Amino acid sequence: ARLVQPYLYKVIVDTLTNGIVAKVFTSADSLFLIQLVMIWCGLAIVNNITHSCASYICWYIGNQSSQWVHMAGFKRLLRLDYYAHTQKHSSQYAKIVDEADTSTWEMSVWWFNRFIPAAFGFVGMLAIALSVNWQLTLISLSVIPPGLAIVIFMIRRYENEQHRVNKLWNLKHEHLSDQISNIITYKLNQDEPLFVKVQKGFSDRAAEAQTALNKKWRFVDMINPDVIARFLVLGFGVLLVKNSQVTLGTLFMFMGLLNEILVPLHLLGDILPQYSRRARHIDRFLKLVEQKDFVRDPTQPRKIKNVKGRIEFRNVSFSYPEAGKKGFALKNVSFVIDPGKTVALVGHSGSGKTTIMSLVTRLVDPTEGEILLDGVNIKSFKQAEYRRLIGTVLQEHSMYNETIAQNIAYGKPNATRRDIIAAAKKAVANPYVEKLPKRYDTLIGERGVRLSGGEKQRLAIARAILKRPHIVVLDEPTSALDSITEAKVQKGLDVLIEDRTCLVIAHRLSTVRNADTILLVKEGGIAAAGSHSKLLHTSPDYREMVDLQTGGFLADE
Repeated sequence: ARLVQPYLYKVIVDTLTNGIVAKVFTSADSLFLIQLVMIWCGLAIVNNITHSCASYICWYIGNQSSQWVHMAGFKRLLRLDYYAHTQKHSSQYAKIVDEADTSTWEMSVWWFNRFIPAAFGFVGMLAIALSVNWQLTLISLSVIPPGLAIVIFMIRRYENEQHRVNKLWNLKHEHLSDQISNIITYKLNQDEPLFVKVQKGFSDRAAEAQTALNKKWRFVDMINPDVIARFLVLGFGVLLVKNSQVTLGTLFMFMGLLNEILVPLHLLGDILPQYSRRARHIDRFLKLVEQKDFVRDPTQPRKIKNVKGRIEFRNVSFSYPEAGKKGFALKNVSFVIDPGKTVALVGHSGSGKTTIMSLVTRLVDPTEGEILLDGVNIKSFKQAEYRRLIGTVLQEHSMYNETIAQNIAYGKPNATRRDIIAAAKKAVANPYVEKLPKRYDTLIGERGVRLSGGEKQRLAIARAILKRPHIVVLDEPTSALDSITEAKVQKGLDVLIEDRTCLVIAHRLSTVRNADTILLVKEGGIAAAGSHSKLLHTSPDYREMVDLQTGGFLADE
């Protein structure tokens, strides 16, 4: 059908010219035709050059824009509240940034490389067409308003449905990411049909919903005003030529101009359905950028000078944002850690110990009350400057798929190789590192999977030692280790906490019995405080915890 159309033009032209095949040309005519052909050739060359340059410039703009979005998104994720990270699947935030990155590139290319040139072409062709014949121009333009109205109507009608489909795609990717990041569960419970069936369910639901929506989008393609425009221009043009009101060349020109005049409408029909989806991606990115953080730097931060390391909780209460004041995780907690002293937190799971650790490290801020460093509210300092004072060793420490040296160096990015090795020796990590084929240049795998639990903990201790902190926070640092490995790790911990203010969280009481003060945390408050020997005689709850742990605890008489 498409290829027969040029033949029909030929038949119409032959009919209008009575089938004349040859004409006697004068030398002036021949020269004029040669000049026209040369001008056409020159314009074609200019068009090719400018088109190539424009394509490169548009690609460059799109690439730079998408890279800017990517880095802006990455910085936003780094600064985003820790609590916000815990509320969504780890793949969701990364997907928001990735999709905004891709969508920015695509939309830049669409608008700069396709629609804007088409719009300029439309304005230019419109000026030429009006100067030649206004009747045929109006006929050509008559189909644009209803065509545009149909496209916009369909976009608005299916926009929410596309949003629903996008959620299904997100669920599919989240489940895939979740499955791969926990591949050990599959390997130890290998049932491929079950795992495949669940993932296929997510995939099928998303694909079927998108297919159903795409069928509706194709309806927009079927309502093509191009056909109506060509019918009107060709039909009315033939009458004008027959009545000698326009030349045959004018009719040919308008048939050609229709391509330029209608291209923007075609492009809108192609772009807008995709634009709706890409705009959603960018909208999610903008909402992420605009999302309010609960932990923020002050407008006029105070400098941290002459740090002694005294930490004080003064009537501190905390509730998570969605819980409000009705769901306090901590209620009116007050205690002091003097410089160079060790305070241990013990208590049942969910009592509030980890919340206290999060408050000390300023991963979250108190809902009420104050936390003071040497008598100054820690909210008065920049987060980065305050956290440089704190060294942490957690139960499951984060490791990157980088070398051992690079993982240790996160404690002090400008550290020399000698500094890194010295820290590793103090953490009792050097003996096993030296046995590795590439020693400190050994890649440890995603989340440090190529290392044992004790080896990762010793790297974490080395990282904290390299940081030379004033305050040390230990969160169950040895709870998952056997006795021999625990003894090795404990040597590194002893070096780390020496003469430093230290907060220790533990379930295994054997790791905290020598603390200067032990705080028994119960239901979001401090139920008891004192030394190990004192609490044995004054706190029934503490005594019960000791009695229940005789398997891993040297019982006291």
